Amino acid sequence: MKLEQLIRSAFPEGLSYDEAAQLCLRLYCTVDGIPELLQPECTKDDLAKMFAGLSMSGFLNTEPDTAPFYGANFHDVIDKGHWIEIIASVFKGKDAVDIQQGEMLASRLTRN
Repeated sequence: MKLEQLIRSAFPEGLSYDEAAQLCLRLYCTVDGIPELLQPECTKDDLAKMFAGLSMSGFLNTEPDTAPFYGANFHDVIDKGHWIEIIASVFKGKDAVDIQQGEMLASRLTRN
């Protein structure tokens, strides 16, 4: 199973933009609890491609209204660059990571 398939099955209703951003950040910052087989997919490049693809397919169910909060306002949400900007927010001194929300979202990926 690929990480994208796991996310789609864990969130059949899709994700809001903020949920997707927080899940992306959580998967980039730590792979704790993520199946070992899927951990290699949690690189900046792979996550950015995957979340861009999820966005392009209509998986996000809200608009990216808070993109400027993450410093992700230079690329469209369906572009890999948008998600790289979200990941880069960790390094820009922004308090963009919501640890509790990230943990809650990631826990849905590990339910049996």
